[in-house]
Amino acid sequence: MRKQKRYYAQRQPEQMILGLKSALVSERTTAAFYATLRDMSEKFPGVETFAEARRDELDHAAKITAILEDLTGTIPPEATQPVNPPIFSDYCQGLAVAIQGEQGAYQEYTGLIQISPYKRVNDILNEIRNDEEVHLVKINKLYEMNCIGKQQ
Repeated sequence: MRKQKRYYAQRQPEQMILGLKSALVSERTTAAFYATLRDMSEKFPGVETFAEARRDELDHAAKITAILEDLTGTIPPEATQPVNPPIFSDYCQGLAVAIQGEQGAYQEYTGLIQISPYKRVNDILNEIRNDEEVHLVKINKLYEMNCIGKQQ
């Protein structure tokens, strides 16, 4: 029994670090994706929403990079590797992809908080999770304003 507990205790930070690295790539990818959606937006609410969300995603990436540096003692390669935003055919499809991404991000951060033994890290992850929830609400509203009733 003791070996299992020790193994689990060792795996928990390892899983958290892997999760943070994945989240870092996701934040950087989403920032690039939101720049595209910002530029595609024909009305100010879309431009404003995606400009703000992009800034938030870049801020999240910086915070996660700092956490990973603290935990591992090195700058993670995920902080500089090239990223490829999702491919989509039109603005409404891009909004739908963004909605799914924000829902996934909220769940991802909830899972990281559950396995993290560090209060300071959890406080930062909770702030990020709250930002993702705000993004989700705003992007859902954009979808309603721009896409509902316009599909055939």
